[in-house]
Amino acid sequence: MAKDQKKNKKGWAYSPANVMRELKKVKWPSVKQLSKDSLLVIVFTVLFGLYFFVCELLSTGIVSRIVGK
Repeated sequence: MAKDQKKNKKGWAYSPANVMRELKKVKWPSVKQLSKDSLLVIVFTVLFGLYFFVCELLSTGIVSRIVGK
């Protein structure tokens, strides 16, 4: 068992020191990468929204023809 794991078993695992130690291990994205990923999410959200809108229109048309209104 590693030294840090032994220490955590005895003490409080969510101490500020442990949290800060874990945050230093995080690989934070660059502004460029974050912007690129955010734009990608926005584009796909709009595309899926349009897809579901078209599906809604088609299904409404089909159902209205079946029902006869």
